[in-house]
Amino acid sequence: MKWVGALLLGALVAFILPMTLGGSNGVWAHSWAGWGTIHPSTRSPGLIFSIPVFLGAALAFRMFFNWHRG
Repeated sequence: MKWVGALLLGALVAFILPMTLGGSNGVWAHSWAGWGTIHPSTRSPGLIFSIPVFLGAALAFRMFFNWHRG
């Protein structure tokens, strides 16, 4: 898997994971995981993006799929 694919999958996970855990008013925002979480659109207060999850997921996808491509 190339870096572009890993970054795209990481971006999807960084949007989906915080939203499934309650969004901006849920468990996600009121725990340690809320650090590094931004609201990319001011018109949509429920939409959040987690930068640490984005970077971690992209790195994990890149390493996992390169290891299995082998």
